Amino acid sequence: MKIIWAITGAGHLLKESIEVLEKISKKHEITIITSKAGQEVLQLYGYNNKIKKILEKPGNTYITDAEQQYSYPLSGKLTHEKYDLIVISPTTANTTAKIVHGIADTLITNVAAQSGKGQIPQIIVPVDQKEGLITTQLPPYIDKKKCKQCKTCTANDKCPQKIINPPYIDTTKCNSCLKCEDACPYNAVITKKEIQLYIRKIDAQNTKKLEEIENTTTLLNPNEIIKKIEEMN
Repeated sequence: MKIIWAITGAGHLLKESIEVLEKISKKHEITIITSKAGQEVLQLYGYNNKIKKILEKPGNTYITDAEQQYSYPLSGKLTHEKYDLIVISPTTANTTAKIVHGIADTLITNVAAQSGKGQIPQIIVPVDQKEGLITTQLPPYIDKKKCKQCKTCTANDKCPQKIINPPYIDTTKCNSCLKCEDACPYNAVITKKEIQLYIRKIDAQNTKKLEEIENTTTLLNPNEIIKKIEEMN
């Protein structure tokens, strides 16, 4: 299958999305597209190297929002160039709101709009699903209050990329291996910090409205995408 996979600026469900993307990229031809915020979260969470690995497979490509301004030629190709599926995962509340209200002012929202015109099936995994509190994970970072800026950093010694320069982590080279975890005697390296976020009623309502859009399937977890692709085949 020829698949477009779009990544927006959500940290929640990003790990699961990348894991599924890695799996399906082995069997299918993937065009990865990102919003500007999507590019930022991939770097913050240390997934740039995983994206590079996916792109090593011939036929796989990567297109950013910045490269497509302002006519978004990729979205126009959807009406005449064959794609079998569009996946948007994870999908922020902002992108969800634009899609359900027919706003197409970014590469990803243009692709979502053109999916209907090209009659291409679309899977959306929104992060704001139900009103109320959710728990999500922050990207790796160094707690500057705990960091002693040791001359020999034990966390950096454990890091295969040698990218920890207290009190900073070079997230552009991080591959999220988490080998630095628990290496610091002062517990300054934080890799699995969880926080609670509140999902607003309006965002949950917009997620519900996704089900009304033609050609669109809404899933609650990226892992469900694999089953949907198998059903399509």
